[in-house]
Amino acid sequence: MTAAAVAAAVTGSLLGVAVSTWATAPTGGTAASVLSDVVVLAFALVGAIVVAVRPDNRIGWIMLAGGAFWSLGNAGADLAHRGLVTEPGSVPGVSAAVIAGSVVRGLGWYLVTVALPVYFPDGRLASPRWRWLGRLVVVVLVAASVQPVLDPQADNNDVGSWQNPLGVHGPWLALDGLGFLLSLPLSLVVIVGAVAQLVSRWRWGDAFRRQQLSLFAAAALLPVVVAPIAFATGVGWAFSVAALPLPFTVGFAVLARGLYDLRTAANRTLLWVTLSAAVAGAYALVIAGVGAVLDIRGAIWLPWAAAAVVALTFAPLRDTLQRGVNRITYGRWDEPYDVLAALGQRLEATVDADRLLDDVVLELRALGLDGVALVDAEGRVVAGADGDPTTPSSTEIPVSAYGERVGSLRYHEPVGGLRTRDRRLLDDLTAHLGGVLHAQRLTSDLRRARESLVLAREEERRRLRRDLHDGLGPALAGHLLRLDVVAATLEPGTAAHRDVDLLRRDLRATVLEVRRVVEGLRPPALDELGLVGALRQVLGRLGSGLDVSLTSTDLPALSAAVEVAVFRIVTEAVANVSRHADAQHCWITLERTGSCLRATVRDDGRGGASASVAGHGLQTMRERAEELRGRLRVTSSDRGTTVVAELPLPAQPRQRPRVTPVSEVAS
Repeated sequence: MTAAAVAAAVTGSLLGVAVSTWATAPTGGTAASVLSDVVVLAFALVGAIVVAVRPDNRIGWIMLAGGAFWSLGNAGADLAHRGLVTEPGSVPGVSAAVIAGSVVRGLGWYLVTVALPVYFPDGRLASPRWRWLGRLVVVVLVAASVQPVLDPQADNNDVGSWQNPLGVHGPWLALDGLGFLLSLPLSLVVIVGAVAQLVSRWRWGDAFRRQQLSLFAAAALLPVVVAPIAFATGVGWAFSVAALPLPFTVGFAVLARGLYDLRTAANRTLLWVTLSAAVAGAYALVIAGVGAVLDIRGAIWLPWAAAAVVALTFAPLRDTLQRGVNRITYGRWDEPYDVLAALGQRLEATVDADRLLDDVVLELRALGLDGVALVDAEGRVVAGADGDPTTPSSTEIPVSAYGERVGSLRYHEPVGGLRTRDRRLLDDLTAHLGGVLHAQRLTSDLRRARESLVLAREEERRRLRRDLHDGLGPALAGHLLRLDVVAATLEPGTAAHRDVDLLRRDLRATVLEVRRVVEGLRPPALDELGLVGALRQVLGRLGSGLDVSLTSTDLPALSAAVEVAVFRIVTEAVANVSRHADAQHCWITLERTGSCLRATVRDDGRGGASASVAGHGLQTMRERAEELRGRLRVTSSDRGTTVVAELPLPAQPRQRPRVTPVSEVAS
């Protein structure tokens, strides 16, 4: 059944071309009509190939039926013109040829121009929400079939004074107008909807789907651009030349499921089509422009002059178009020197290795690679994402520096693969990344060592404070009590009594010094009340004349270093607000976000002025955060200043946090 339908459609297309050739023989035919027949026949033949390979794809059937109907409709129109205008009476049944030709040609034209973009590329609508497009396509096709039957001239203006015997007259002409509205104007609405659906397919499609849509958009846009130029200059065959690649592009996009380099095919197609259109436009403009200016349109030498202009401009025009087409199809892959130069400038200008690696990942993604990630020698991802886990495999390029491997670059191969020159560009980029990855590893090691030192220092301070507070402090207090007892047994004024008093004064001074040392090692309130309690206690003293609100979630067990850092940062920030911001309110929030503890201090004061005044305190807070591989952000506006400190926490099993607001207002 399928083979018979394909054979009938192809035969009908060939028959239509043959009949059109016979019908236009008395007038010698024109280049425009010949090229139009070629385009229509190309739709039918490519559609037949698609149907043979993918019979379940509706696109093949649309192209096959559209090409066959369009070809037969052209044959009917050409027969009508010969029988009514060129050689009146030479074609029997000319009225039937006019009506049938108009109906069939309209069906073919609307199938190709309306139904094809709606169902491209898989023969189905993008989703159920686009069903209205399919219904409107049916309405357009039905109206296109009925309207020529009702029109007084069968929707054909090239038949002289002939009148349609089936056409409506008088009040019934409204039916003809309705048929026209439901065909041509409604088809424009459908085309707009089809473009919107294609954009939706692009947004949600994979790499291959986007390649299909890119090919179709490039091939369909060209005749749209060329059409007004071609018909304004009278060079109608230029439109057919611009439309000729469309059926082949559609067939290639539907059938080439990743088997070929679609970018190369698109590159060659775009170059050939744009070059042909430019040459045809230049030829037509020379003839039309010079002929109009000099009023010598019939001069024999004019076509030769136009050919000379085209010959002289062909090479530079081709080079210019090639560069533009390369940029469209290959992007920055076709400019390796620019990519390497930009990377070299970033290497020289950027001192932050982590930020530079992120920029490199973004650069590679801009080149069209997916799943780009830079990993260190231990396999940890240091920049980018590790790609789509559903992708079966990824390509890995080793990165070396100073004779050793320091990491690798991972990415997913594009659907069409990479060219040899693209791989060379990646190798050159990778060679520049070795030193950056090495520097990043050294920087990370230094940060971890610094963090370990800070953590060890604070833990040792907490231990020393505990030993001094719980061990040496009570022992000295006991000795002081014994000296009090001894002093009570001695006669006042004796030398022994004076020595004991002196010893008691020295011991009391020692106790006070030990207490000062203990408090200097670590704020005592942190061990006695915890972080939230210690902040609550100190904020009452710092926020004199300021409404301070403290809110905290249930926090995990914190290391000594994190407790001290958060305590110092928050107290310094509130002190800055109290001294410089002229604020009425200050809000403090402590919360766990992922693997970080976030402390936020926000006020409603003067904003930028207070932030600039408290420069030294701000630097101290930033240093405390960076010691623990954290970060401090300060944002300021006319509504106040916000200080956000994020400090990393040790990895722990995540639990659902129970939010317990704790607030205090100090004045």
